Amino acid sequence: MKREDISDALGLVDESMISHALMVRRKKKKLRSKRNNIWIMRYAAAAGLCLVCAGVAAIWSVLRHEPESDLPQNGYWVQEQPIQEGPEPEMPEQFAPISSLLASNSGNFMTQQTEKYAAVPIAQYSGFYTEVPSAGSSVLAESMGKSIDNTGEWHYVSGHSDLQYLIRNDGQESSLWKFQCFDSGEYPYNDVLKLVYQIDSADAITEIEVAPARMDNTDAGKKIQEEVGTRKITDRAAIETIYEMLSGMTCYGSGQWERIDYGDVEAAGDGQTPSHEAVRLGRYLSITTGYGNVIDGLKYTAVSDMFYEFSGIAYSPLTEEQAASICEIIGIMEYEGEDRQSHDVKTEDAQQEKENSDDGAGTALLENTNTDVSLEYVTELQTKVSSAMMNHEMPFVISSSVYENPYRLHIVVTSNAEEDLQRLRDLDTIGGVMEIEYVPENTNSRQDLYEQKN
Repeated sequence: MKREDISDALGLVDESMISHALMVRRKKKKLRSKRNNIWIMRYAAAAGLCLVCAGVAAIWSVLRHEPESDLPQNGYWVQEQPIQEGPEPEMPEQFAPISSLLASNSGNFMTQQTEKYAAVPIAQYSGFYTEVPSAGSSVLAESMGKSIDNTGEWHYVSGHSDLQYLIRNDGQESSLWKFQCFDSGEYPYNDVLKLVYQIDSADAITEIEVAPARMDNTDAGKKIQEEVGTRKITDRAAIETIYEMLSGMTCYGSGQWERIDYGDVEAAGDGQTPSHEAVRLGRYLSITTGYGNVIDGLKYTAVSDMFYEFSGIAYSPLTEEQAASICEIIGIMEYEGEDRQSHDVKTEDAQQEKENSDDGAGTALLENTNTDVSLEYVTELQTKVSSAMMNHEMPFVISSSVYENPYRLHIVVTSNAEEDLQRLRDLDTIGGVMEIEYVPENTNSRQDLYEQKN
């Protein structure tokens, strides 16, 4: 068909039909555009919903980690209360080892003129304490723990809760004091273990060192000491056995030398008494506690099957079964029950010596000859002697005191061996300042601690 024919045909089409066709075409285009808008709105709504869900999830995550006080309760939000600052936590005390406070471990130890004693309330008892040479007032002040009384005079050693050693502060200087016994007639030693040493079971004891008795420093006595030797007990069953014995004992207090019999120091002339039985059948115990403290006062003798301490502190004798057990543990292997009677045999000379000393007077071994000496020198000399006693270098020395008119150092000893006396004289660089009194350790001639307390 030619273009002219097509043009003529289009010219014959009714205009109303052309208008209707254009209207239909515009409606289809509009409908298609509307559908496109609907899908766009749906996509936008979906994206918005995702954002809302993410926001809700984030808010819930934060809310569930808030304190309960911030959560809604009964339809209301609880207002957060401001945090009130409490007192700062108390810092733990620094632990001060007792060994660092003793004079034997410091060249700057404090001096003391005479032996000093004091009573300290402990539960239902009055504890009897003696002052010991220490590392100095400034060191003690830094090692002072909490006060044990309302006056603030007596203090624990820093980091300790036991009462074996106490630090006394009189407002001017500090001093170190060591427990001796309770100021009472009779009392269970278990009270001492619990109240003073904080030992309520064998678990509180780490080890026990057993050393030979050292009251005999003659050549023969020292030879026996070397033969006996020193041993350490760490076996838990053995420590438990010793603890049970100690906790069941009764203490009779100080000055009870008439109850204590540890045998003769030297061999008897008649040959019936065992040679140096005090050394062979005696042991010195040092008990180490969980605090690292050392209880070094207890001594045992198989002569009378009992524990005792210097100053005449006596304890109730053990049963025969207990005595056999303790002797096996601490190494007194010579112990046999049927042979014990031989230990009680005394020579006439020994008996006479005991009777002569019952009046309380000792034997003067050395008199002072130097009457022109200063108090400072005598005090310094006493410090040397006290330091040797603390180091167990002179176990034969019982006490030392500064006397006046004239100034001199009075020393009480349990050995009259020339070698021991010379060791004391060597400390006196000027000479003639000491007066030495000999008192056998198992007699009543010592002064009672109670008489010296004031």
